Amino acid sequence: MATAAELRQILKEDANGQNLYDHLTQTLMKILVDRPKNAFEAFELISAEVKANPLTPEQTLARPLEIVPEQLAAQKTWMERSAAMLKVPDEAPEDSGLKLQDLLDDNALFEWGGVSFGRSELFRLQLSIKKFVEKAQLPGETERVRFVGRVSTRSKPYYVLEGLAAEDPENLDERLQEGRAGANKFVYFVTQAPESCEWTKLPAVTSEQVVKVRQFRRLLTGDLDAAVPSYPPFPGQERHLLRALLANIVQDTSVSPDGFFDLDTDADPPTVKAAEAEAFNERFPKAAADLKDVESGWKHHETPLNAIGRVTALPEQTDESGEPVAAEGDPVEVNAPLDALKPEQWAARTFPGGAAASSTSCVVLRSLKWPGAVAVAQGRKFVNVYVGNGLSATSRAGPTPPGAGPGLFYSPPLPGVVQTEFVNSPTADGAPQPPLAEQPDVKVDPTPPQAENADAEE
Repeated sequence: MATAAELRQILKEDANGQNLYDHLTQTLMKILVDRPKNAFEAFELISAEVKANPLTPEQTLARPLEIVPEQLAAQKTWMERSAAMLKVPDEAPEDSGLKLQDLLDDNALFEWGGVSFGRSELFRLQLSIKKFVEKAQLPGETERVRFVGRVSTRSKPYYVLEGLAAEDPENLDERLQEGRAGANKFVYFVTQAPESCEWTKLPAVTSEQVVKVRQFRRLLTGDLDAAVPSYPPFPGQERHLLRALLANIVQDTSVSPDGFFDLDTDADPPTVKAAEAEAFNERFPKAAADLKDVESGWKHHETPLNAIGRVTALPEQTDESGEPVAAEGDPVEVNAPLDALKPEQWAARTFPGGAAASSTSCVVLRSLKWPGAVAVAQGRKFVNVYVGNGLSATSRAGPTPPGAGPGLFYSPPLPGVVQTEFVNSPTADGAPQPPLAEQPDVKVDPTPPQAENADAEE
């Protein structure tokens, strides 16, 4: 009995350069691709169509692409760094005492909020943060570490890490730059390659940078040393631009369910502190229906920056003799700590909702001012995360609603009034203007040409 290879060879025998085996293969392939409803009845028609239009792919196009040496080197570097993160050190590192966010535990809340980094990437991020904290000895610079999110650029994205600052910036001028009590309460670290475990610290932000970054829109390039051509001119490089963007985004979108934090009235000025354990246990867990009300169910646990880029009021300015000097212009008020959210800037939904809603459902808040900023609360937990390009929402038809912040809604100016057509105005004595009479066509040239020698004869 002939084997399958021998039978296949018989089907391939053809003196005209074509064989039955290839034709049947192409016919079956066309049936699998097109999936006709009556393949059995239309088999002969399909076979005839394949004979009339045979598949003749070019062999050059089917060749695999050559591997670029640079890409191969980048892949090899990524694999080596990823493997190094998984390697257990010979000696256990010293406990830094820093509180690290458990990203794998918060992943479920991220996904309910529509943010998914992927479990593999999130696990690498967790390892990268852990290795960085162990290697960098951060307790001297920060007291706790939180993963802020990812900022997209025109090349590789920035992964952002936030730490609570342990001290004020160097050479601090209170009128130009705030310290730990204001916009520089946090320090930020960024990386574009989490597997490298190398995070770059961003510089402290100034009030001028916070104000200037609100006046133009620019996508980040992915290079921290890149210049920032803009109008008005921005004082600094892209690292300063990113730091100013983070100051606006984090201060505006750091929200939590009402009751997680309390106001410390003993401090001057009053500050926000975590709720006591007894009070916290009495308030939580809350039902999802209570958290769905944006205005009464949530609070800003980080005070948003005001119009001049500050959390605190400007220090009093004095002259050479120590007498206070009146500030120019109207005073700018600071935002109140632990303030309620503005409903027009947030959208709330319950997940799972509808028929699947229960007391354990989580509530997801999405910022309408900063697309990509999400807050998720469930039971006794909440998370804030940002995944966006650093640009605020600016386009929406209609008038600006009351209480909306600058740059939230934009309506282009309406065109001017259309000019009216020419109106035949009356004469000085009030009589209407006589209608315009059409002149007859000129048949004879009123100024006939003169002879060339007419001037010479005169």
